[in-house]
Amino acid sequence: MKYKDYQEKRNALTEEADGLIDEGKIDEANAKMDEIKELDAKWDESAQAQANLRALDGEARKMDVSNPGRKPAEDGAAQVDKAGDVLENTKAEELYKTDEYRDAWAKRMMGKPLTSTEKNLYTRANEFIHTTENTGDVIPETVAAGIMSEMEGMFPYFNDVEKTTVPGIFTIIRGKTSSEAKWYDEATETEDGTETFDTVTLQGCELSRSITVSYKLREMAVKDFIPYIQRKIAEQMGKAAGYGVTNGKGHENDKPEPMGVVTLLKKLENEEAHVVKYEKGKLSYVNLTACRAKIKGQYAAGLAIYANTDTVWNELANVLDNNGRPVFIPDATSGGVYKVLGMVVKEDASMADGDILMSNAAQGYHVNTARPMSMETENHAKQRRTDYVAYSVMDGAVTAENAHALLTRSDP
Repeated sequence: MKYKDYQEKRNALTEEADGLIDEGKIDEANAKMDEIKELDAKWDESAQAQANLRALDGEARKMDVSNPGRKPAEDGAAQVDKAGDVLENTKAEELYKTDEYRDAWAKRMMGKPLTSTEKNLYTRANEFIHTTENTGDVIPETVAAGIMSEMEGMFPYFNDVEKTTVPGIFTIIRGKTSSEAKWYDEATETEDGTETFDTVTLQGCELSRSITVSYKLREMAVKDFIPYIQRKIAEQMGKAAGYGVTNGKGHENDKPEPMGVVTLLKKLENEEAHVVKYEKGKLSYVNLTACRAKIKGQYAAGLAIYANTDTVWNELANVLDNNGRPVFIPDATSGGVYKVLGMVVKEDASMADGDILMSNAAQGYHVNTARPMSMETENHAKQRRTDYVAYSVMDGAVTAENAHALLTRSDP
C-alpha cells in the first residue's frame, strides 16, 4: 500500500464517520472508526513489508559512486547537486526549512549515509539553530509543522489555545482590574483612571517522548519514513501536550508540567465561582446554564465545550431542556458538528471522565514553545532496533480565569 492511497482511504473513512455522526447513527459511526483503526494497522504492516523487501533487495541495487550507501543511482546525483545549491545560496537560519535538509535529516534518522554535501548542509543548519551542545537534531520545519498539525487534530483544546515561540522565559502582562469610563459635561475635569496588572510567567517544561523502530523498518523509502515517523511522534507528543493544557499539574511537582485549565479551576479558593458539580447520569439543563453563567460576556464569542468521548455521549448527549427536547443538536452551518447552548462540542481525549469544560481557549490560555522540537536516536544492536526520542521545551498557563467554567461529576 502506498502512503498516498492510505491517506486517501483514511480521509474517506473519516468523512463517512462524520456523516454518520451527523445523522445520529452512532453505532455505525463507531464501526467506521474501527475500520480506520484497522486501516492504520494495515498501513503499518505495509510499511514493514516494504522495509523487508528493501532489506532483501539492498545488495542488488545500483549505487551512485558519490553515495556508496543505500541510495539508488537514478536520483542520487541530482539530489547532491540540489543540496549543493541550497547550501551555497541559503542563509544558515533558513536551511532547516528546506526540502534538502528534510531529506538529509530523514536519512540520518534512518541510519543511512549522507554525502559530504548533505553532511555540510546538515551540520551548518544545526549549528545555527542549536544553543547548547546537547540539543538533539532539529526536526525540519515541514516535518515539525506536520507533527504539530496532527497533535492539534488529536487534541482540540491544545489546537485552540493561543501559541507563541519565544526562547527562554516568557512573561505575559494581563490586566486584572480597571476603573470604568464615565460621561462628563463640558465643564468637568476627567478623573484619573486606575489600572492594576498581574503577570503570568511561562518558564518552560521539558516534553520528551520515545518511539522504537526495528532495523528493517528503517529500510523504507525516505518519502514513506517521514509520514510514518511524523504520525508516531504526533501520537506520543500529542498525548502529553493535550494532557498538559487541560490537566497538567503545574510547577509544584518534582517534574514540572504546564498548569492545566481544569487543574487551576479545581484548586481556586473561590472554586464555586467557576465549577458546577453534578451527579453521574443526572446532568441537567439547569447544570449547563449554571455553568455557562459563570463565564463573562466578553468571552462569549469563541466559547466551546470540551469533553472526552464517554462524557460527550453518555452525559451531554442525553440532556433535555425544560420542554423535553435535546440540547445536543447538530449544526449543519458548522460542518455538521454538534452544539450545546450555541457552543460547539469538541471531543478531547485529554479530558477526564465526567469533566465538561466550557472555555474560550484562544483568549484564556497561552502556550509558549521555548525550544523547537528536536530528535535524537539511540541504536540497540543486539535487539536490532532504534529509539527515536523527540524533545521540546514548552509551558502553558491560564491567562483569564473568567474565560472558563467547569462541570465536574461528583462520582460516588
